[in-house]
Amino acid sequence: MKASFRNRLLALAVVLAFGASLLRLFEYRFAAGDIYPPGSSRRADPLGSKALLEGLGLLPGLRVERNYERLTRLGEPTGTTLVLLGVGPDNIWGPMPTPDENEALDQFIRRGGRLVLALEHEPLSAATNAWHRGFRSLRSGLGTPTNIHQHFTTRLGFQVAFTNLPADLANRAGSPQLLPATLPWPCGWYLTGLRPEWHVVYDRADQVVVAERPYGSGHVVLLASDYLLLNGALRQERQPGFLAWLAGPNPHIVFDETHLGLTLKPGVAGLLRKYHLGGAVLGLALLAALHVWRQTVRFNPPPPPPPGSEVLLGRDSGGGFLSVLRRAVPPAQLSEVAFTEWRRSLGRHHSVPEKRLSDAQELVNLEAARPPGERNPVELHRRIARLLRHR
Repeated sequence: MKASFRNRLLALAVVLAFGASLLRLFEYRFAAGDIYPPGSSRRADPLGSKALLEGLGLLPGLRVERNYERLTRLGEPTGTTLVLLGVGPDNIWGPMPTPDENEALDQFIRRGGRLVLALEHEPLSAATNAWHRGFRSLRSGLGTPTNIHQHFTTRLGFQVAFTNLPADLANRAGSPQLLPATLPWPCGWYLTGLRPEWHVVYDRADQVVVAERPYGSGHVVLLASDYLLLNGALRQERQPGFLAWLAGPNPHIVFDETHLGLTLKPGVAGLLRKYHLGGAVLGLALLAALHVWRQTVRFNPPPPPPPGSEVLLGRDSGGGFLSVLRRAVPPAQLSEVAFTEWRRSLGRHHSVPEKRLSDAQELVNLEAARPPGERNPVELHRRIARLLRHR
């Protein structure tokens, strides 16, 4: 095996190994999900809600999905529970980034939807990745919220405050009786300034942590912490009765990701996957391949020419080149023209001694002085080659 071929094979193996390792690394990163913000249903670590989404999806009669598009395209709100987790208290005045999306969220509740809004149970300083801190800092730098953004605090009538109390149990403050009497509750935020329309579901040391109220034809459920909905709590302190009450009787549950900055902008490949057009693309590719094959390969031999007809047979590249030479260069001048073109191709900086070039030119001149019938271009070429190779 030649050394150059072996080196190419080794370089190809190194590139393939590096690509496979990089792909495996990305698979591990996406499987853990820690590149997503806390509260996201894409995270599989203790700070995500992937276990809740997949667990609800296993229940019969429930349709669970993630939302990466604007809420204006959410669909019919009746029979739908919209879950917003990881909402920071610094932007509780408007969970959605734009006024029209907040208005769509308001209309979603009024028309019969159920909204479950849970604050992140850790302050901004305890965010677990730089991406989350940078995104929240960007959101906080957008300026003073507008009135349309303030409908969660002014229209719904509640405020958010931080408590320094240690983690403790939250007690059930009223109906429904099917809920557990106590819930493990971490330290963090609590709800205050609630209007009479709010029904307190759980409180801790006279501080409201879970509340519900009707809003139009729908309902709003506020949680001062999303701890019980995250993967870590589902593993250690699972509360299935409370989670079932949050989902409500609706058969359609949507985990929103847009308020966390995760949006989906599909390209052509994404649209093909969405509408299951992979078979159509494969069919078009097969038709294109058959068309190319039909244009390049003859299925039947060409018919023989009729007798007596003049047929011009095609030639290959070598035959065409010889035909051009025969038409452009007379046979008697072939040796002289070839030597002249060879001298021109050497350029000004060449390694052939001038003495040998002069001798070769003399051989060409002697060949040109002969009668045309006695000239031998092939023998002249050999003599010039032996002259130039001689040392």
